[in-house]
Amino acid sequence: MRLMCFFGLLFLLSFSSRADVYDLSQLEKLNEICHDGSFTIRNNIYSCSGKIDLPFNARVISRTSNQAMTLVSSGHFTLHGNNTIGSDINPINIKTAGSELKINNTVNVTRIYGDIESHADLSLKNTAVWGDIRSNGGSIEITGNENYILGNIYAFHKLDLNQAQVDGDIFTGSSTSAPSRASLYAKSSVINGDVKSNGGIRVKDTDVCGNITSTGHYIFSEGNQNHIVGSLKSFGDVNIVNTIIYGKDITTSNLNAYKVTIDKASRVYSPHLAVRSFLRPSIENVLICGKIDSVEPTVITTQNFCGYQEPECRYSNQLSTMCPLTEAPPSCEIIPPLEKDFDLMVTPSNQMTLMCGETLPKFNIITTNLGQAVSTQVNISLSHPSLFSLQMLEGKSQLSPNTYISTNDGRLTLKVVPKDIEHINFDERYTLTFSLDVDATKTQTVQFMFTPYQFEAYSSSSNHGINSINVIAGKQQNIHTRLLACTSNNKAIIATNYNGKPNIKHSIIKPYNGNDGDFFYTSEFKSGISSNNLLIQESGLFGVKMSDTFKCTGFKACPENGQVEIEGYFEVKSRPWTLAICPNSHPLESGTSTSGAGFIAAGEQFSLSIKPVIWQKGGHLTQEVNTASLCDIPITHNFMLDDAPMTNLVLTSEQTTPVRTANQTKTLLESLDSLRKTHTQHKKSEYHFKHLYWSEVGSLKVKINLDRRYLGMYVNQGYRDIGRFYPKYFKAMSARWTYPNQQNFIYMNQPFDKICYNIVALNAQKENIINYAYFHNNLREKFYLGELGDYADRFIPPAPNNIVWNNNQGASVGTFMIKKENLNPTCENSACFKKDHTDGNYPDGPFNSGLKSQKSKIGLVYLDVIDEINFFSNQHIFASQPDIRFGRLNFADVSGHQGSQIRVPLLVETWKQKQFIPNTDDNTTMFNGKKHTVTALWSSSPEGNAFLSGEGIMLNGKSLQLSANQIKPIREQVMFHLNLDPNGNDLPWLKYDWDKLTLEEENPSSVVTFGVHRGNDRIIYRGEPGMIEDN
Repeated sequence: MRLMCFFGLLFLLSFSSRADVYDLSQLEKLNEICHDGSFTIRNNIYSCSGKIDLPFNARVISRTSNQAMTLVSSGHFTLHGNNTIGSDINPINIKTAGSELKINNTVNVTRIYGDIESHADLSLKNTAVWGDIRSNGGSIEITGNENYILGNIYAFHKLDLNQAQVDGDIFTGSSTSAPSRASLYAKSSVINGDVKSNGGIRVKDTDVCGNITSTGHYIFSEGNQNHIVGSLKSFGDVNIVNTIIYGKDITTSNLNAYKVTIDKASRVYSPHLAVRSFLRPSIENVLICGKIDSVEPTVITTQNFCGYQEPECRYSNQLSTMCPLTEAPPSCEIIPPLEKDFDLMVTPSNQMTLMCGETLPKFNIITTNLGQAVSTQVNISLSHPSLFSLQMLEGKSQLSPNTYISTNDGRLTLKVVPKDIEHINFDERYTLTFSLDVDATKTQTVQFMFTPYQFEAYSSSSNHGINSINVIAGKQQNIHTRLLACTSNNKAIIATNYNGKPNIKHSIIKPYNGNDGDFFYTSEFKSGISSNNLLIQESGLFGVKMSDTFKCTGFKACPENGQVEIEGYFEVKSRPWTLAICPNSHPLESGTSTSGAGFIAAGEQFSLSIKPVIWQKGGHLTQEVNTASLCDIPITHNFMLDDAPMTNLVLTSEQTTPVRTANQTKTLLESLDSLRKTHTQHKKSEYHFKHLYWSEVGSLKVKINLDRRYLGMYVNQGYRDIGRFYPKYFKAMSARWTYPNQQNFIYMNQPFDKICYNIVALNAQKENIINYAYFHNNLREKFYLGELGDYADRFIPPAPNNIVWNNNQGASVGTFMIKKENLNPTCENSACFKKDHTDGNYPDGPFNSGLKSQKSKIGLVYLDVIDEINFFSNQHIFASQPDIRFGRLNFADVSGHQGSQIRVPLLVETWKQKQFIPNTDDNTTMFNGKKHTVTALWSSSPEGNAFLSGEGIMLNGKSLQLSANQIKPIREQVMFHLNLDPNGNDLPWLKYDWDKLTLEEENPSSVVTFGVHRGNDRIIYRGEPGMIEDN
């Protein structure tokens, strides 16, 4: 159910063609409304040093800026009715600095697009306001039979609201307690918002969708019927009469007051808590859904049901406890008034008819409102009603001999029928005056005459005479004309004896003050007919008059001298060929998702301009026109004039690339301003569409069209391909570090098996975009990995091996993969974090391995830019960083019996807190003792007598699986080096600069001593590493 306030039929809001228009950009004209002073301008504020007095039917507009302007009056500010200030696109606030503001109206509604603020009292009558209303030092009175406030109302003292629709909150500050002098009085109104007052509140025949609060006094409802959807809270009493109340909040009481009184014609539907009254409530025989609470004991004599959101309750006194509310609480619907500007156009404006012809004067009437065809009443006045009557050929109905209703599409066609042909004076001009019943100021007078001779334009295909010809500005069109004459026996024939060039004069009819345009037409008759080209470079409705003398001997009504002056008349309707889309602040590139130049980042604003242009050779008559090359050709200036045919320019678009998502993209070209302009909203002969943006990427086909016909003709749609829109930001999402050998860390200089990192593309609002996933590979930005902190030269991975972009739940996500080189992977061909030079920070780390480790900053880098690269909040470092450690393999020096197998401990160590410690996390490093070299330190044995053997995998960072062996059991001391080079154990990242003599790293070494026993004593070798073998 919707609560609607109807005031009967809306009065027709029309603007007379004679209305005064005051443009803020024309200060001299604007000063006419500043009495006893003049305007000064500062920061979009126009201050009148005197008082502002706006005449009846006058308008104040702002065409040069889309920012809100403000008119300030030092004295009174008075509007005398049927006024318009501002527009929905260009709002204008009005304000008084020290006096009252008053809007007088008798019939038509005054329209204010902007806020109203008064220093003193504020009085409105029949006013529509798209903005807030505020009185900083007085009261507000809103009267009349229809008012619309689409905003909040603040009254310093009182508010009287009558016949109003309010879409906003209301506050009044007065604290009067007298019931007859409520601080807020609303009658026959609809309020869609909260109502609050420091004083008393009275509503009569009013609907309120919001809470009503009186912080100082009472709340009364009265009249025939009220609806309140919300809670009522009063410092004093609440008195409810003929009111249906719907509660919304389950946690607070629907009615809360010192004393609650409800008449039995009212009803209360609450979700849970209905009434809370300090004194005993007076609610006998009232239907109440919800709990009733009173500090003073009371006997419940109401029809008390459970709250409508309660399945059951204990307090109900009904057999069936369910609340009898059968539908959801209603809503208040505010219906703002439709702006009305009725008009009519009658063609032709001048008509000649042969007295002997079969045709009679015929006039076509088009009725419109705001440029759109509508059905309405047309009144006609004949200059000689005794000689002529009217016959309706097309229309909805005839109300009287001179009153008609046009069709739903605004058409009315009338024929003038002579009552007595004998009493008609030939060559006398008779008139018809048409006017609109809804707005008598909209009138048009046309002429017609009967004559025995005339020039006539005709259709070569049907051979019928025509009154008007449709052309395109700038395009030649062949016009067929003929000279008709009446014979002595009243037959119309072509006067074949006429050969000549009649005088041609043309004039502008609509727009009245328009440019005649460059007009080229010469009619050359042969044997009474002509076929010649007409060319006009402007748009509008033009009249063409042909005149000459004619030898009429043998024809009817020919004077004795055998020569007569003849005339002819036809109208030319000329339209722009198309509307060209042209650059304004930014070149309009036409790149796509597969080729071409970039245009602008998705979500960033741009602007363009529109020009109504003339025909170009090779163009098409009806098809859409690519206007990319039409921005420097002549335009039709008449199209832009105030009294030109009313129309709106509408900007639309469709996605052209990527093709794959072209039919799926819902969000296309948008504007923070508007995608629609009236034909008068131009600047420097262009229509500027500003603050345009597209939230997606790719390319658009931007189209410009008129929302209605121009003089009954369709103007070719103009379009332009605009692109490439590209991402504004890129964000590093996640990185997956695939360590080798199923490690959970990686050593410096050890290549990663694989690194996968994800990047998301965003628009200028940092929102996801879909289309980037479908761009051509060559037009997507390439991202690499790099260390963005202090270790840039230690992490320089190769370019990714594989890049895949996907649409991931409405986001374009690129997955980049760097794989380890299959053959001989090194830090030069694979991704790894290098050790520093041995004469640098060597060793260092670990990185990203616990709280006391150092932090790397591996993130996104790029080499080249295709369109634009910016990173999300400058964060292009991955949150997940790899666990990187400096590692080395360490051998222990051991000794034992000659000829015995001596175990050689092998340890993998990592640098941490300025020392090497066992890397107990290493359970994957593999080794083979056979891959070693041996150096004899002291020996008399043959070469190669001692050797290493054993292989295995580290366990918790250590191993005892290597052993030193002898072929011949002799005394000797040798040094083993475990080969970690690629041709050995292939663990070069675990080498270390052991000897410190060079800058190179070496393989780990172990000194093994084989000893000899002599009973209970044995030989001890110089430099022997251990006294007892550890087997």
